[in-house]
Amino acid sequence: MRNLNTHNNIEMSEQRIDNWLYRIRLTKTRSISQRIIKEGNVRINKYKIYKPSIKIKSGDIITINLNKQTLVVLVNGFTKSRLDYKSAQEHYKVL
Repeated sequence: MRNLNTHNNIEMSEQRIDNWLYRIRLTKTRSISQRIIKEGNVRINKYKIYKPSIKIKSGDIITINLNKQTLVVLVNGFTKSRLDYKSAQEHYKVL
C-alpha cells in the first residue's frame, strides 16, 4: 500500500516508528518516542518492539502502553514533517 502525502508532495510506503509517533503528535518529542519504544511500551501488530528504527507500513496496528493506559491505532499514512493536531489525525485511526 502506498500513500501520497499532499502536504509535502512525497510518496512514502513506510516510515520509522519513532518518527511517525512524533510527527503525528502521539509523543511530544522524538526522544520520548525512542524512550518508550526502548522500554517495551510499543507493539506493532501485537509484537513488542525495542528498536526505534523499525519501519511501519500503512495498515499496521500500533499499541502504546503509557501510564496504565493503552492506545491502539491503525496507521493510515505518513508525513515528512511534524503536523498540526488536526492534520495529524488523518494519518491514524484510533481503534
